[in-house]
Amino acid sequence: MRLTAALLILFVPAVSFAMGEIPSTPEVVTGVEFVREIGFPGSGVGQFYYPNDVCVSVFGDISTGLGNLFVADTGNQRIERMDDDGDFVYQFGQFGTDDGKFNDPSGVVVDFNNTIYVVDQENARVQKFDIRGNFEATFGSFGAGNGQFNRPRGITMDHLGYVYVADSGNDRIQKFTDSGQFVSSFGGFGVGEGFFDGPEDVAVDSSRSMLIADTENNRIQVIDEFGRPIFSFGGDSVFDTPKGVAVDSQRIYVSDSGNDRIKVFDRNGNFIIAFGKRGSGMGEFSNPTGISIGRAGHIFVADTDNHRIQEFRLLTE
Repeated sequence: MRLTAALLILFVPAVSFAMGEIPSTPEVVTGVEFVREIGFPGSGVGQFYYPNDVCVSVFGDISTGLGNLFVADTGNQRIERMDDDGDFVYQFGQFGTDDGKFNDPSGVVVDFNNTIYVVDQENARVQKFDIRGNFEATFGSFGAGNGQFNRPRGITMDHLGYVYVADSGNDRIQKFTDSGQFVSSFGGFGVGEGFFDGPEDVAVDSSRSMLIADTENNRIQVIDEFGRPIFSFGGDSVFDTPKGVAVDSQRIYVSDSGNDRIKVFDRNGNFIIAFGKRGSGMGEFSNPTGISIGRAGHIFVADTDNHRIQEFRLLTE
């Protein structure tokens, strides 16, 4: 069943300009509409227990036609795939340390070859699966060296197929090839530009600039593909432990987790709109974490402590 409802929002009209991606007719955001919720608490099919991330494939429709929504169902130690109507398709994973098993899967992304990458947080690794959830490979181990992880969290890919992981416990972002070969790392502990404190998510735009949820520093940092700082925005008066970030050609989307809301900014970090408040009703959140942008700009949020995914859309003119 598809439900729609208007939301109470904090709103400042703004025109959005992307860095190097200026639209011919910039859109003005006029509001936010709740679309639906997906899932409810539990361990059965189509149910979630503290889901930490949601991925909607940004590379087009999945060729199997079974749906594009992938959920890191963290507390149930599995990945669930849902169709475009929000109905359960299949799942894979269980608790453990063997290949194909998880200990707190915290991030998920799907590439243009229909390969699924899962951050297996407490096992300090990333695991690869085919589009039906069959194990293919793993990379990473616990540590602070190149290619090692300490409490990895978010994951994303760029259009060339490179994989980026928010290595939260090591206060850095690591970049890998699609086969898991280490390429480079960015950051390190600190409060200055280009340094991080417990980053929990990363997004990459079409120019391969990285947007990092610098969680404990309460800001979003934007760095170029070589790790050089471009700008940052936020601060203690703007965010409380931001845990998720997503980007499209016009806007930046942030899960302002401690404030139980989503905030939207233009590509220069200027505030546009915020929505949500603490609660369990439609459009309300309890510790929103992962965030993904789907078709037609629909926003999917892992509403972690409410054990569900919520979908919204921006109203524009």
